[in-house]
Parts: sequence; structure tokens; C-alpha cells
Amino acid sequence: MSNQSFTFTSEADGFEGYQALYASGADVTATGAPFHARVEAHRFGRMNVFERALSGVEHRRDKTRVRRDGFDHFTLQYLRGGTFHGGALDAERRLSPGDIILFDLTRPQRTRLESARTVTVSLSRELVEAAAPEASRYHGQILPEAASGLLGDLMGSLARRAGATTPDNAANIARALTELLAGTLGQVRLDDEASGSVIADLRRRRAEAFIEARLNDPSLGVSAVARGAGLSRSALYRLFEPMGGVAQHILSRRLERLSAALRNPSETRSVTTLTFDHGFASESHCSRAFRGTFGLPPGRYRAEMRHTWAGGRSEPRPGESAASLMSMWSRALA
Repeated sequence: MSNQSFTFTSEADGFEGYQALYASGADVTATGAPFHARVEAHRFGRMNVFERALSGVEHRRDKTRVRRDGFDHFTLQYLRGGTFHGGALDAERRLSPGDIILFDLTRPQRTRLESARTVTVSLSRELVEAAAPEASRYHGQILPEAASGLLGDLMGSLARRAGATTPDNAANIARALTELLAGTLGQVRLDDEASGSVIADLRRRRAEAFIEARLNDPSLGVSAVARGAGLSRSALYRLFEPMGGVAQHILSRRLERLSAALRNPSETRSVTTLTFDHGFASESHCSRAFRGTFGLPPGRYRAEMRHTWAGGRSEPRPGESAASLMSMWSRALA
């Protein structure tokens, strides 16, 4: 059997329950059409599988939520039937049954569903980029059935058999999914807007790689990044404007790394030591920024996360909600 699973129905929990279910990853609003939701969810380590029937809902992740949540995985959403509009924020398009859309959770997005039946597979970035290093370039892109038919067949089969799939088999299936995704992306032509952004995307990734390698240096700033990435300051500012700026990106990445360390049960360094080891110049600045992003100061966050995980248990405690599980599953993909 799978590590964990749950079923959500709107009949039992209503729209507010559905909002709470996705509160850790999206702002959910009603579209005005009759609302209905059924979600069957399964967790397999570095892959989560959801079979959903949804109507009258919109999911939105803007850049503020992206920074706050710190999610770092990909999702594939396969439309079996119904109406589904989705894509990068303010660039949504309508999917046809059989289409698959790829989302990078580090970038803004929006979906709107009416009487839609979907299969969603969430995969860790490590798994996806091992097979498809350029997958992020296709964020919000629709993978048409002609190019992705085998991928959709495998996703549908996985959803049908998730309850009887073992973790070992799931690991093999996850690798097969990423290999099929890589083959599919090789057949998809980026639209004109996406093609025009390829050079900018590569430049931004070069700058991001420079930042990642030096995050622990408290003196890291715009001038150093511009020199290291071979860009002018004005070009660097333009590349990072959608992400809130260069300084905001550096701060967000430091906070994300620190939060990962605080969630790690084997991490024994004190909060103070972790603060400075992650490039923060002062403990007070770190605490304010961390509270503003995660809602708790670092010490309390560490205590609550470790209590939630309860030593890495694989089954929920009695009474634990589906919303808590959903949040833990998503964060475990990072």
C-alpha cells in the first residue's frame, strides 16, 4: 500500500474545507458556478498522486505566495474531461481533454476548473531535472495529447492503481514518468512569448547559480552578483524584477534554506548558529524576516515542525486533518 492516503469530499467538508485543504499552497476562490470537489490523494516519498473531480474553483499562486511557501517541486496536471483554464499567472489558456500542463511551483500560476476531472502528479525537482534539466522553461505550457499521450496513459493508470502500488514500484514509476516527460518536452515547441524569454531565463539561472553558491556569505549583494554572472546591474534588476528584486531573492533563498535546516530532525546546530551559517548578518533581522514569511520565529517553527513530523512517522495521528497532510507532503518534496 502507499505510505499515506486520504479522500476529501465537498459533501462532508464544504467549500471552506476545500480552501483549508489547499491553504498551504494556493489561494482558492469560488468562481460562482456550483461547487463540487472530490480528491483522492496518495503519497509515495518523492511523488504525490491526486485524482480529482472539481467544479467552481480557482487556484492562484502569485509571487508573494510563491516566496512565502517556498515550494520547490513540479506538478503535472492531466485533464481527463471538463473545462480547465490554466497556465502562468495572467497567461492562462484552455486545455482540451487529453492535454497535460506542467507547473514549476517556484513560479506564479493560476488554474480555473468547471466540471473537470484531472490527475495531478507532484514530483520533486531533483527527480524531474535529472531527466529534463530544462523543465522549468516549460512552466505553464500545455503538452498536447499528440506529444504526451503515453505520459497521460501512465498518469491515469497510476491514479487507478495508486491504492495497490508499493513504494518501491512507485519509485520506478516516478522515474518512468520523468523520462516520458523529457521525451515529451523534446517534441513541444515553445510558443513565441516563451521562446523570446529563453535567453533571459538562461541569464537569470546563471545569476541564481552564482547566488546559490554564495548564499552563506553575508556580504553577497547586487554588485557581486552582477560581476559573477557577467551582467550589468540594470540587466540584473530587470531579470529579477518579477521575483521582487535581487535582494529579495537572496533573502528568500536564505530563508528557504534555513527553514529546511530547521525541519531536519538530524540538524543539531542551534538556531543562532544556523542563522549566521545561512548568511544572515544579525539574529534580529533573520527572526523578523522569518516570522514575516513563515508566521513564526525560527525557534518556534523548529519546535512545531518537529512535533508535526513526530520523528518521520509514515501514518497520520488520529484526528489529523487532510490539510495538514497535504502541507507536509508538499514540503517533503523540497
